[in-house]
Amino acid sequence: MTFRTFFGVLLLCISYPLPVAAQDQPVPLHGFEDMSCGAWAKSESNIAVRAQYLYWFRGFVSGFNHGSKAKQVSLEAMPNQETLALYVGKYCREKPLNLFVGAAFDLVRDIAVKK
Repeated sequence: MTFRTFFGVLLLCISYPLPVAAQDQPVPLHGFEDMSCGAWAKSESNIAVRAQYLYWFRGFVSGFNHGSKAKQVSLEAMPNQETLALYVGKYCREKPLNLFVGAAFDLVRDIAVKK
């Protein structure tokens, strides 16, 4: 993939704040124009878009760590890209009408450790 293609895809993924329910409270998330599980499924054949989605998850977890000193996701606990993609895919199969970024809340709930 050329830099030009990557940059074009990046421009298409303009950040939009989207409310996502987390523990019954709306949380404004900055992400992609389409953060549906359908968009996640379509990204399987587009390596650049899928990579951006997966790096968004890493940024989300970093932000979670910054905002929650009492609970942290260690570097060792964070799944690799392939495992993370499988985790998000499972989430979307189980909750196809949700936004795929909802998997980020489940992820930190599953792997964060109380200090």
